[in-house]
Amino acid sequence: MRCEYPNCGAQEDLLFYCRYCRGSFCQKHRDAETHHCPAVPGQAQQPFAATGTPANAEVIRQMAQNAMKMAQQTMGQQPQLQDPYAYADEETRKKLIEQQLKKSRGLLSFGSELVDILIGFTLIVLVFGFSRLIFFNDWWGFLISAILITTAFLPHEMAHKVVAQRRGQFARYILWTRGIIYTLFTMIIGIGLIVPGFVAIVPLNRQMNKKDLGMVALAGPAINAVIGAISLLIGLLTSSFGIIPFTGIMSSPNIFIQVAQFNALIALFNCLPIWRLDGAKILKWDWKVFATIVVINVAIVIPSFILNPGLF
Repeated sequence: MRCEYPNCGAQEDLLFYCRYCRGSFCQKHRDAETHHCPAVPGQAQQPFAATGTPANAEVIRQMAQNAMKMAQQTMGQQPQLQDPYAYADEETRKKLIEQQLKKSRGLLSFGSELVDILIGFTLIVLVFGFSRLIFFNDWWGFLISAILITTAFLPHEMAHKVVAQRRGQFARYILWTRGIIYTLFTMIIGIGLIVPGFVAIVPLNRQMNKKDLGMVALAGPAINAVIGAISLLIGLLTSSFGIIPFTGIMSSPNIFIQVAQFNALIALFNCLPIWRLDGAKILKWDWKVFATIVVINVAIVIPSFILNPGLF
């Protein structure tokens, strides 16, 4: 996400939401005084002279405010120095924020959130199944790749969104231009970064602190750990102990063991405390929680690879 202050454009994991003008700003420009909030008395007269020409969105916002004040004065009402969007209901505000997300630099908008998710899902499936399908004509391996991605990618991203929403924020999965390029390069050369998109979060009712960010980040690896643990248990019951009869092509290697492997690996990758991955945010919040989620997923990976040394 990028700061809306003109000529700033700082890209941050967390933007601060101004309750007056409904804009999103970096820590440097979070206060109404520092971003010369046009919705606060005394701030609207400061036309961003120190940083250059205001952005188009800011000009439109100020024009809308002026028009609203003139209309109120005509009707004999006391002018309200407030963003006209402030009168919108919660659902309308969320739609306005979603439109803002779609127009943000560095992001692609291919329609609805569901379409974005499907495109991201397809790209990841191609990364893991492309070589098998093109070079070996292995349709079964390609199908297994799709199954593994379905159990790991979709729950991981949706967990981020659900937890963010439960903490009173706006969240939406959206495609990322550079992430798509990284993913396509990975598909071609076999080495790289698989991040076609991410869950964008904009604070609505209150600002997010380290705990909020940590809990949202934790949701992804945690749901992978739950899926991996359940799959590993079923895999043990169907392959090693034979308590549940499970035969056929999906039993060699056991599909549940593969699901456990893949989910745990995805969780561990996202737990790396670097860059913008989940691990960095979890570690900033609570190192004990970080260590716990890593240990849990390692405990899933080790027995699953003992039972099935190869992922496919």
